[in-house]
Amino acid sequence: MAIESMPPASNRSVISVVASLLLVLLTASHASAADEIPFEAEDGQEFNIVRFASEGDYLVLWLAPEYGFREAHRALAGQMSAEGIEVWQIDLVEDLFLPPGTASLKQLDGSYVADLITHAHRETGKQIVVAGDSYAATLALRGARQWQSQSPTAPYLVGAVLFTPYSYAYLPPLGLEPTYLPIVEATNIPLVVFQAERSATYTEFETLLQKLRRHDSPVYTRKLTDVMSLFYEDPPTAAMLRGAEPLARNLRQLLPLLAQHDYPLEPAPLATPAATKSGIDIYLREFRGNARPGPIRLRDISGKTIARENFAGRVTLVNFWATWCPPCIEEIPSLNRLKRNLEGRPFELLSINYAEDSATVSEFLQRIQVDFPVLLDSNGDYAKTWNVISFPSTFVIDKTGHIRYGVNAAIDWDDPELLQRLEDLMHEKSQ
Repeated sequence: MAIESMPPASNRSVISVVASLLLVLLTASHASAADEIPFEAEDGQEFNIVRFASEGDYLVLWLAPEYGFREAHRALAGQMSAEGIEVWQIDLVEDLFLPPGTASLKQLDGSYVADLITHAHRETGKQIVVAGDSYAATLALRGARQWQSQSPTAPYLVGAVLFTPYSYAYLPPLGLEPTYLPIVEATNIPLVVFQAERSATYTEFETLLQKLRRHDSPVYTRKLTDVMSLFYEDPPTAAMLRGAEPLARNLRQLLPLLAQHDYPLEPAPLATPAATKSGIDIYLREFRGNARPGPIRLRDISGKTIARENFAGRVTLVNFWATWCPPCIEEIPSLNRLKRNLEGRPFELLSINYAEDSATVSEFLQRIQVDFPVLLDSNGDYAKTWNVISFPSTFVIDKTGHIRYGVNAAIDWDDPELLQRLEDLMHEKSQ
């Protein structure tokens, strides 16, 4: 995995300005290709489509992720248009007046997407590809399956493009494997998957591919280094722009490959969804995974190497977090108080920042007070050894050196019952 070489902190603002200017240039150069067109679904529901027109043979129907389109989405759509790929972007959640978030995307059955596929082909005569990032990727798959179930007479839908897809039915307790949405194993169409190597989903990427290939579907993959997503930050970072730069050309080459495969006109069987679970913990849970933590050997924010080969003899709290994660930031004050309250006791609090460079973390620490050590997992590899797939994720290790509790969300570390649990652990005898 390539590791991004970052400039000194003093140059960060310059790079941010350059990145923004590059984005403006990319977007402005294709602004003339974007226009808005109305669309009315079979049930009369009205939607608004932003169209990046092109004369090519392919039309990508791009669905907005859980929090809408960002500048990077629009910039890449403009580049695709310049490469001869028409793009229609639509935000179903916004147009349906649903609250932004994953729950709204998960509740859509794909029928509107199927209507859009039919409408796009009828209007343009082009071959259609559905696309989405994050949880919109699974909505794209549901839409493709819904289109298959309508008994189409011709295979003008040639496949789907997924950008770092999120496909979990819910987040599991720490240490357990995730449960996937049923559509993942009910997909039998040709796919292209662009997977960011710094995304928390990268740990499960090979498992996802196995499930997507269950029906021997062709799946083309490209791994994106140095980023956790192409679209998570607005405006996009320099690394995001570099990662996106070749994708329009890649798609110009890959879409004809998708079209060469036989497209099944009948959908694969769809399992009955399991009972809905929130997946987010609101309190410490008994840890049920591999209870033996791996050793820590990482540099802290000052460049000092922090090593922990053996956790025995103290209670250790290990918190994985990131500066872009609002719940992580909300949790910091109570973690600061926990650190102060247990000062001088057999207790240690270590935090591990996920996949960010030292300049970004240093700038954050100038704004937000953090009273405990901050270690850097700069490329995200170390978090993967703990099977971390959400942030924040916190592990509580007892005095025998085994993980006893875990929580995959931000919680209140001032809670008296929680503090009593930590007290009980500190009074247990080391084995």
